[in-house]
Amino acid sequence: MTEFEVGSAELAVPASWVRGGTSKCWIFRAADVDELPVTRDEFLLRAFGSPDLRQIDGIGGATSTTSKAIIVEDRSPGQRPTTVAYSFAQVSVDHPRVEWVSNCGNCATALALYAVQHELVDLGEQVTEFTMLNRTTGLVLRATVPTPGATAPSHGDQLVRGVPFPGVPVDIGFTEATWSTYGTLLPTGRPADQLTVDGSDYAVTMIDAGAPVAIVRADQIGLTGADDAAAVAARMLFFTELRRSAARAMGLPDDDQSVPKVGIVGPGDENAELNARMISMSAPHPAIGLTSAVALAAAATIPGSLAHDLAPARPTYRIGTLSGPITVTIARSDQRVVEFRRNSRRIVDALVYIPTVSAVPTGIHQTRQPVASTLA
Repeated sequence: MTEFEVGSAELAVPASWVRGGTSKCWIFRAADVDELPVTRDEFLLRAFGSPDLRQIDGIGGATSTTSKAIIVEDRSPGQRPTTVAYSFAQVSVDHPRVEWVSNCGNCATALALYAVQHELVDLGEQVTEFTMLNRTTGLVLRATVPTPGATAPSHGDQLVRGVPFPGVPVDIGFTEATWSTYGTLLPTGRPADQLTVDGSDYAVTMIDAGAPVAIVRADQIGLTGADDAAAVAARMLFFTELRRSAARAMGLPDDDQSVPKVGIVGPGDENAELNARMISMSAPHPAIGLTSAVALAAAATIPGSLAHDLAPARPTYRIGTLSGPITVTIARSDQRVVEFRRNSRRIVDALVYIPTVSAVPTGIHQTRQPVASTLA
């Protein structure tokens, strides 16, 4: 339980730090956070040390992939749920802002291992299968974690691109029934549209699968789709304006950093059917978020989309990223299903402390300059 006393100088909140795929996520219990004398946003901003490009006075890692949190609900006494309910928060590094409007497949991978290790679900004799519900977006994910002998695993030998060390294998599945955050796979009703950015028109596919994503072809903007991080970062001002234009076309707020995401796609090679570079929180993603991969895979099933024109979907579909290709499985019966095998590892169980005074950051606000965005 949360440790604090009225008038005390600081609050202490139990937490676990878990890597899921290429992200690290702090996981808190809803019962602990919601009894604090501050709001969820105030707690997370102060805990992560935002806004500050270094997040030096908090638990954030100064990148979009390491400034994430999940608040998970406990099951009621005597209840045997097959669904774990949670809320996902993207904590801005350089703004006093917490965004609850997106999904994160990598953090969901972390939550799947956490749920097994903390017995939020009943463990199966060989594997444990359950669903996870994002309360904010409505996304329902299927999770499968090995539990030999009905025992939660503490380590594993599964490797994934973008992570140098192995972890526990976790299978995550997205289904078409719930993967659209705002209810429509193609928000404009068309597989491709023309958007105007800085006075020029660009063909863009806008899709809401896993997360809202705006896809642009690399060859339209002087890139290849297999570009390095520096080449992508050099076009960040353009991508920022493209994201805002796409948000308006999709009927979304244009001032969120987390959605819509921007994907730059190019032709594949011997390692991948499609090459892609993603923008996350105004910086190049070091690999690819699972939700972004879902969007690209779903787009590849739709004739007329930019992804389909470059590389139509197939049952095993490889997407080239900054960290190398990742493989997704695309199935379709009564609905589209996109599945991944990821890995996860528990890193820390801890108490996270914040001061009771000035829970909302009041220091100098630092703004990340898009053109100079780099990977930390």
